[in-house]
Amino acid sequence: MNNDIFSGLSPEQEQAVRHTDGPMMVLAGPGSGKTFVITRRIAYMVGKGGIDPGHILVITFTKAAAMEMEERFHKLCGDTGSDVNFGTFHAVFLGILKEFYHYNRSNILDEASKRHYLKEVLGGYPDAEDDETTIEDLLGAFSRLKNDGLPPEEYDESKGILRKDTFVKVYNEYHGILKAEHKLDFDDMVLDTYRLFEERPEVLMNWQNRYRYILVDEFQDINPMQYKVVRMLAEPRRNLFIVGDDDQSIYGFRSADPGIMLGFPSDYPDAERVTLKENFRSTPPIVGAALKLVGNNRSRFLKKLRAKRDGNRSVFVNGFDERAQEAEAVCTLIGQAHEHMDYKDMALLFRTNSGAGYYSRALSGAGIPFYVKEKIDSIFAGDTAQDMLAMLAFAHGDRSRKNFLRFMNKPLRYIRRALLTEETVDLEKLFNDKSIKPAVANQIRKLKYQLEGLEGMPVYAALMYIRKGMGYEQWARLNAAAKGRDTEELEEEFDFICDSAKAHDGYKDWLESIAVYEKELRESSREKDRDAVQLMTMHGSKGLEYKLVVLPDVNEGIVPQKKAKEDKEIEEERRIFYVAMTRARDKLFIFYQKKSAGAKLKPSRFLKEAGL
Repeated sequence: MNNDIFSGLSPEQEQAVRHTDGPMMVLAGPGSGKTFVITRRIAYMVGKGGIDPGHILVITFTKAAAMEMEERFHKLCGDTGSDVNFGTFHAVFLGILKEFYHYNRSNILDEASKRHYLKEVLGGYPDAEDDETTIEDLLGAFSRLKNDGLPPEEYDESKGILRKDTFVKVYNEYHGILKAEHKLDFDDMVLDTYRLFEERPEVLMNWQNRYRYILVDEFQDINPMQYKVVRMLAEPRRNLFIVGDDDQSIYGFRSADPGIMLGFPSDYPDAERVTLKENFRSTPPIVGAALKLVGNNRSRFLKKLRAKRDGNRSVFVNGFDERAQEAEAVCTLIGQAHEHMDYKDMALLFRTNSGAGYYSRALSGAGIPFYVKEKIDSIFAGDTAQDMLAMLAFAHGDRSRKNFLRFMNKPLRYIRRALLTEETVDLEKLFNDKSIKPAVANQIRKLKYQLEGLEGMPVYAALMYIRKGMGYEQWARLNAAAKGRDTEELEEEFDFICDSAKAHDGYKDWLESIAVYEKELRESSREKDRDAVQLMTMHGSKGLEYKLVVLPDVNEGIVPQKKAKEDKEIEEERRIFYVAMTRARDKLFIFYQKKSAGAKLKPSRFLKEAGL
């Protein structure tokens, strides 16, 4: 390896590249050339350091990142370092488990099977719902406990999913099924590797001898159990090289904890430390505003980051009276920008998927091509829309038991499932049933008249009647609050569903428009390489960059989210917005709304904190 390996490196980058033995922490802010440094450091170790490539392990968090890192390294070194091990945490842990337990990929639980097994378990608990939202919440709770290395008894009952005693039983039964089926999910890989190393020291020693130099990319995203296993692997040589940015730690819902990186100097007091101080990506105004924002966080490493590029007016903030005006301005902006850049050089970043869902419809209506990076479930596939669709379908003649079961007790009417003995529901026959109480019969009679009234209404009016007149929204709000869910998001969901029907008088016409929208949504996530505006959440944008970035809906209650109450949660929300801001290279547009449904809205506090 010749000295070209050091060409173009800053002094801080060169210090990181030349490091070989012992622990080291590299603080790498956005656009600071992190991957450039990592690949050159490995090249230096193999070329100048004479280290056996097979003893080097490079761990990343995504398969795409591992493949990109490996590809860039091989472009630099050719076949010289072909034995360097690149992989995600899960791939590394599965490799260890495969060798000892003879697992293979068929043992990994897929998402559909997870839900099937959990739904099967929940069927044995009458007090537990088995809808998609509950299943998603439970799987998330299982994951967090495993990543934190905690037993199910440590479950926080205040989360409102299940009572603690029921949660523990469901957790144990679900994992009993996995054990019987010889299946494991991604979080089990970490736990099982940890247990294997604890119980079999000779197995641990074998892997310690194999992986003598460990490099962890995006270290700020590590969770407690992953860190425990990495520390075990790094002993006794302690050649642990970590690269990351505590200001970009945004995966608290996966148990990622910036405190682990902040505590690294205490865990390894002899660790070298270097900060990459130059941002090669963004203009000075973008870097300055982002740094001013994240500087409001208390739990962080103090660091300076200077922009290497030139550029003056590149951050723009605008408020709009309503969301429709904001969406129109976004579409106009994109149309004008497309005169001098490709659509694919532009990105819209949202705090949640619901924002991406709204703007996918807006862009579609404006004839602007878009690509959805993450899978966005159609809002019409959610429980709220499905309930409302079931009511309309029933009113328009599809009186199936399946439809009626969806909404019969929303709000509560005390209608027993056991009463529905046939596949088609006859409400008149039902309220004349002598076995039911008069109060329940009256509720069914009232529901019959309400449903009959829906059939003759324009579809928007029918949806608003379901929402307000039939008490469905009030029930949904109480149900969401009881489960600790954000009622503001629910309000957005209702608005989206009802607004989608405004341009359609007929029920069937509206259904056809939903089918077209869902088709476009499916197709938009397949055609990755076409020239299209990129839509994604702020989380999904991490590691990416675009010439022009738009951040819509930057209002209090969305950024930061309303449910973020504690200082720790607000700090993570601030980091998420920091990540979103620093995706922009040339232009950053931040939009907010002044009101919604007549109520005043506030711009996010983060704008003031960023000096905007």
